[in-house]
Amino acid sequence: MNNYLTEQDCVFAFNIWDFNSARAVMDAAASIHKPVILQTSTGIYRKMDARTFRQFVSAYAAARNIHVWLHLDHCRDVETIRDAVECGWNSVMLDASSCSINENIDLTKSVIELAHKSGVLVEAEVGQIKGTEDDILVTEDKIADKEEISYFLQNVKPDMFAAAFGNAHGIYKGSPRLHFEIIDYVAEITDIQFVVHGGSGLSHEIMERLIQKTNVKKVNISTEVKMAYRRAVFLCMEQGILEADQFQPISVEEKIHDAILRMAKEKMELL
Repeated sequence: MNNYLTEQDCVFAFNIWDFNSARAVMDAAASIHKPVILQTSTGIYRKMDARTFRQFVSAYAAARNIHVWLHLDHCRDVETIRDAVECGWNSVMLDASSCSINENIDLTKSVIELAHKSGVLVEAEVGQIKGTEDDILVTEDKIADKEEISYFLQNVKPDMFAAAFGNAHGIYKGSPRLHFEIIDYVAEITDIQFVVHGGSGLSHEIMERLIQKTNVKKVNISTEVKMAYRRAVFLCMEQGILEADQFQPISVEEKIHDAILRMAKEKMELL
């Protein structure tokens, strides 16, 4: 299967946690004939049967006739990355952004050597992106330094690159001040594709501006998948579906599936 960097358009990456959430996102992609990336956080990855999940995604994607890739997001542990490579994940993200720039470079080089032997793409990051992602908490609102970006990309060549440009994980409070010039700067100095983290909660106008950037290839959506799940649970409560005399697990699952599908489809329709 070709990798998503060869796709003509930007590709959305949705964080999922089990077979049902993955199926809902894949059904959304199939409904509008778009490719999609399923992301697993490090914590979720460690709790799942990775080989069985890989087999399920491959079989379901083939049945729906869509391109679907698996990505390990924000991983700080090289052994977990090694396991994901061996289990057939298509791409991995080494998050060494909390290290010194030289340590980040060295670790990224080692992961590239490991992953590329199996044809697996590598994403790297400079500048810590604010918010909570899995068990990684960053409280400081920091914009990536252009000199650090340049130095990093002169010394190591990941397949994809993320940088803090005012984006954040989690729910935005108000409209974020995004430094689009960081994305433009990366495009000026390298042909390495840019990854937007913290895509949840961005307005359609901002999202459209981002995906129109020629070097933006991947946009991550995590919190909105969880919020879709949450809305479905509250809807079940309002409709009495959780009451003992009406409770049917399949009815709850259908509401959750449909809520995630609608959200994911709405995002992908921007493409």
